[in-house]
Amino acid sequence: MTINLGENPWILILLIFLELLLIIIPGLIAGKVEKTSFQRQLNEMGFRKNTNPFMKNLSKITSGIGIGFLFFLIGGYILFFFKYFLIENLFGTEFIRQGEKGAIITTPIQLSLIQIIILIILYITIIGICEEAFFRGFIIKKCEKKIHLLYSVIISSICFAFYHVPPFIVPLKTIITYFGYYFTFGILLALVFIYFDYSLIPCSIAHSFFNILILLL
Repeated sequence: MTINLGENPWILILLIFLELLLIIIPGLIAGKVEKTSFQRQLNEMGFRKNTNPFMKNLSKITSGIGIGFLFFLIGGYILFFFKYFLIENLFGTEFIRQGEKGAIITTPIQLSLIQIIILIILYITIIGICEEAFFRGFIIKKCEKKIHLLYSVIISSICFAFYHVPPFIVPLKTIITYFGYYFTFGILLALVFIYFDYSLIPCSIAHSFFNILILLL
């Protein structure tokens, strides 16, 4: 059965605030385990004082917007490759149909202007930042202390994919249908994060702008 969180935009807006837990809970637990402060954990995630020159920050922002637009352009092709070229050829059309039925839909419907404005603000200030801080800033950097960077990126991307098609909430067929799509974007966002010297700015903006384009278009 499809879980349509976008059916009531106000419920979706309230649920978005739960993404703050992606920062709060890991930060508190890691601080307890490592015997460091919550502020120290936030700094490690990427929430540190910005001392870069204005032009460098502007370059990261514009790069993030450009990358988000690029993601929007290629997103459909990535989904088509995994969903129809790969999964459908392996398991058949009925498998895809059942996988779609079990998906969690977060695209809101019948939005008012105020709801659109609120969602855009939340995409920028909560979703993009919180997800990137956890999946890239937290997981990659914590794993990198123990294992090779490549494996850290893979682990963070697997977690990112499972976050969007969560086991025990959506059927296995749904996970298989959409896992490759989200895993690929996890890899791409991780590469952006690493390329820009572990800065949250470009990957967060790319993530947010991608979501905004899907919302508006």
